[in-house]
Amino acid sequence: MCVLIILFCWELNVLTMQKKVRVLANTLGKIGVSLFCLLALPGIGFCQSVVDYNGLLKVSFNKIVNQHNEVVSFAGNSFFWSNDNWGGEKYYNASVVSWLKRDWRATIVRAALGVEDTGGYINNPESNKAKLKAIVDAAIAEGIYVIIDWHSHHAEDYTAQATAFFKEMAEQYGEYNNVIYEVYNEPLQVSWSNIIKPYAETIISSIRDIDPDNLIIVGSPEWSQRVDLVAADPITGYDNIAYSLHFYTVWHQQWLRDRATEALNKGIPLFVTEWGSIGYTGTDPETDKWMDWCLKNDISHCNWAVNDKDEEWSIIRPGSSTTGGWSSVFLTEAGKLAKDIIKNWPTIGFSSGK
Repeated sequence: MCVLIILFCWELNVLTMQKKVRVLANTLGKIGVSLFCLLALPGIGFCQSVVDYNGLLKVSFNKIVNQHNEVVSFAGNSFFWSNDNWGGEKYYNASVVSWLKRDWRATIVRAALGVEDTGGYINNPESNKAKLKAIVDAAIAEGIYVIIDWHSHHAEDYTAQATAFFKEMAEQYGEYNNVIYEVYNEPLQVSWSNIIKPYAETIISSIRDIDPDNLIIVGSPEWSQRVDLVAADPITGYDNIAYSLHFYTVWHQQWLRDRATEALNKGIPLFVTEWGSIGYTGTDPETDKWMDWCLKNDISHCNWAVNDKDEEWSIIRPGSSTTGGWSSVFLTEAGKLAKDIIKNWPTIGFSSGK
């Protein structure tokens, strides 16, 4: 039996892996054999990806848990805006996702679909959607998690477009445990209860009509930092909802950690879908404090951004390869710091072999 399983794993085509695994699991189930137990045996576990092990992510009070009800947190990268001709879109390809998974040990990536700005989804939906799907498909093939991010500062002005988009995403990807929906990146200084929450409930409803259980993340006012307002009036009509927290260490320090801790204590699950270090300094003590806080509270996080733009938070230097393969000389100081954090993040179920 073990020899047969090894041969099967060796021949898997990555684009159809999950379907083949489901077929194998069903076959093994008929003869009373657990696929998980077989893959966990010495010499066979390399077949198992982080998503194979952790499965569908679920909210449990203020934590994210896996299919075994173990508290989990993941570390990875956020891609830059997908907008046409903004520069970062050239990294929206499967090779970069594979490199981040294998070299950085990233267990999650985030595709930031630009919406209302020039060159974004509203101007050119098919181009931006194709770029996003390239990341989602690659993440599924690599067996890591992926956030489909409606990367907007004014999402409530595009509710109809967001509804149609997330319906399409749920129809295409709702069956995959890899997928997480982020329905509003960074609201500005607008009301949580009167604007953001009603918008989010509309989009959540459209997703839940198709996909009943994948994790959904919602932003909060003031660039996803007013999690205290969310804690005072959370979304209660739907299950498996978490809330994003964004920080950039040059601006957001202990006061925001205190606010976020208070929100956690009130039962709000948080997910850092975007963060950036001060950059180009070699060290960043404030990043260390944030990572200690994330580790202590089991918070997943995605570093901004996979891009070579000449700014503090890009992880690679201008002109770096668009397919990965970056040695340390191509990494910015912010990139070196992020890589060290992501590569050493303690993630349950990670196997570099898949």
